[in-house]
Amino acid sequence: MKKVTIIYRTIPQYRVEFYNQLRVFLLDHGIQLQLIYGNNGFSGRNDSVELDWAIFVKNRTFNLGSFVLIWQPCLNLIKDSDLVIVEQANMLLINYLLILRRKFFKKKFAFWGHGLNLQAPKDNLFNQFKMTYINQSSWWFPYTEGVKHFLIEKGVSSDKITVVQNAIDTKTLRTQYLSFSNEEIEQCKIELGIKADEKVLIYCGALSKEKNLTFLLESATRLKKLTCIGFKLIILGNGPERKAVENFAQNSNHIIYIGPKYGLEKAKYFRLADIFVLPGAMGLAVLDAFAYETPIVTIEYPFHGPEIEYVRNNENGIIAKNDMNDFNAKVIELMNDQILCDSFIALGLEDLKTLNTETMVSNFGNGIINCLEA
Repeated sequence: MKKVTIIYRTIPQYRVEFYNQLRVFLLDHGIQLQLIYGNNGFSGRNDSVELDWAIFVKNRTFNLGSFVLIWQPCLNLIKDSDLVIVEQANMLLINYLLILRRKFFKKKFAFWGHGLNLQAPKDNLFNQFKMTYINQSSWWFPYTEGVKHFLIEKGVSSDKITVVQNAIDTKTLRTQYLSFSNEEIEQCKIELGIKADEKVLIYCGALSKEKNLTFLLESATRLKKLTCIGFKLIILGNGPERKAVENFAQNSNHIIYIGPKYGLEKAKYFRLADIFVLPGAMGLAVLDAFAYETPIVTIEYPFHGPEIEYVRNNENGIIAKNDMNDFNAKVIELMNDQILCDSFIALGLEDLKTLNTETMVSNFGNGIINCLEA
């Protein structure tokens, strides 16, 4: 039986179903999956979980000023692996050993990811360094078609690329969203002080710099003066800027900070919402919005995740200009046009027929098979 190992810094909650399904898919094709994970979650998110069949290995972290290096001490666990899959990240020291291992011992390894750090300028020093080894892996598993095109531009052979179409467990999200009665939702609104005729905007994501939260909070303040439509903005999430968000919300009568919520609790707050507002880095939150029937308004922004490709402007969501006036105008437009909202919702639900964990597992699994056979 062939053996494939995935090494990742941590297991975020949204990846559990993907790993479970991928394990079954590969086993059905005579391939054993070994998942090795560490303890380096994203700062402040608190969304890392354990997985009983995976192997936890405590990472070692080295701080060099503002730069962090991570050593994942698992070389003894990958000696018999036919393929090792890792995140393409400068900070991961094991990646450089895998490059040497492939060069001198013909051992296969693959990169999985974005190709670039999308939360930094493309021409910054660290992204330039990434380009020096972008073509050193046996295979590539980019998140989206856009990342694939970028890799080809940088000299990666298209024969060594499998687009995974990054996704989350949207079927479970749908089930959770539809599990609440109208009475439960109305009671929740009463508890939050939301009036029956008020629109509900929602932000859900990391409370971090790349999410452009200053823009979000200021736009909500201006929006209050621009429209006669009453509204509340609910904010879900955690991160380095939590305190600033909490302080702003405490001094506002139209912003409600809830905190980090997952699973059913998260779905409940989206069930209250009319519009999903995220004027910063948009990633898998696109699929939250589709599954939770909440039309997206975001902006043209240089640090979006690759999943922004799933938003077709003015078809299944809105990508406003990077301008607060235009952003607020688009929000007001949706507030006043339920037919447009319903159209976005319908197309988002249609997109979920392919943007889901099952499709991602099939793509990833077949890519692994192709890499092993290459």
